[in-house]
Amino acid sequence: MTIRGNLEPTSALMNVLAGQGVTAPHTGKPFTESMLLGISGGLGAGYILWEFKSEDTPSLVMGFSNRWNYSAPVLTTLVERMGGSVEVKETTGMKSAAQNLQNAKLPVLAWADRASLPYQHLPEWMLGCSVHCICVEKIEDDTIYVSDLAEAPFKVGASAFAKARNTVPSDKNRIMSVKMPPQIDLKAAITAGIADCIEHLGRDSDSFSLPVWKKWAKTLTSTKDKKGWQVLYKDRKGLFSALRYSYEGVALDNTEGAGLRAMYAEFLDDAAVILGNPKLNEAAAAYRHCADLWRDFAEASLPDRHAELKATKELMCERYAAYKRNDLATLAKISADLETQRQRYNAAWMLNDADTNTLLEDMSAKLTAVYEAEVKALDVLKAAMQ
Repeated sequence: MTIRGNLEPTSALMNVLAGQGVTAPHTGKPFTESMLLGISGGLGAGYILWEFKSEDTPSLVMGFSNRWNYSAPVLTTLVERMGGSVEVKETTGMKSAAQNLQNAKLPVLAWADRASLPYQHLPEWMLGCSVHCICVEKIEDDTIYVSDLAEAPFKVGASAFAKARNTVPSDKNRIMSVKMPPQIDLKAAITAGIADCIEHLGRDSDSFSLPVWKKWAKTLTSTKDKKGWQVLYKDRKGLFSALRYSYEGVALDNTEGAGLRAMYAEFLDDAAVILGNPKLNEAAAAYRHCADLWRDFAEASLPDRHAELKATKELMCERYAAYKRNDLATLAKISADLETQRQRYNAAWMLNDADTNTLLEDMSAKLTAVYEAEVKALDVLKAAMQ
């Protein structure tokens, strides 16, 4: 059974648990992704603009879940909070990696380079750029069946899958097996998850906690900060990619459409019932408001008033819809079209300076509103748990 998810680590674990027949004690049904997100530590905040010597434009990286760049430790913590245990196997050899997978009791969690997975249809320049956690459902002869954020499993040839697992050396062809207890103390797991979220978002880091949104809002319009968008994209080269991912990273890629804030609100509503704490419903409402503001920010990144940007947005949404329904033919075509757009518009920006400045100012204002709402939402969550 494949359950379509939104955030790759929690989605992968959701499918592993469902495949094992593990059910949530409060429903008797498979765990929802929102519940797993909440227990894992919930929300995070991340914005980094990397400048690599090998690339001619900065690369934008965003994160919305707790410790979003450390999926293996997050999943380990999540399982242990529910009273379970994990077994991790890593190796630098492809032959031993394939043997580990063959010997594993399926379903199992596996890590692979996202762009190396053939069904993703991502451009070659993305190889080695993004590690992806997936659920291996079954193996038949030389075919690997994986659950990966779609309605049905994808089929990958054994050699291609082995190569994808081996592309990022630091992940050492990792697989993770999960063992759950007969009974799960859900109240304790939820309480620990919320406490983790409060502690994590309450830090003063301007790279990995709430202040990052305030910092980003300022850099969008800054003409003096060396990381300011008016400085980095002074000649507008590469600005298209930054705007595209500002939309994609919030509205489409691993976020269920609103930076995971709506999913976390769903968790808090469930937690309110399980813990007998109706104040958590108020926190849920606060995070739904944050979700709305994140959607506003995403729309400001690729506004409809500019035809080329609107067309890009629509094409990306079509790509993700095709991916979710396992429509690989459509996915391949749209991915090629998007890559053509990327190359064209990164080289030749289509807006004049006045329109560009207005766009960045609008993004900055909306992101400032996000930051202020998230600070208030965290205060409401803290108060609910006191």
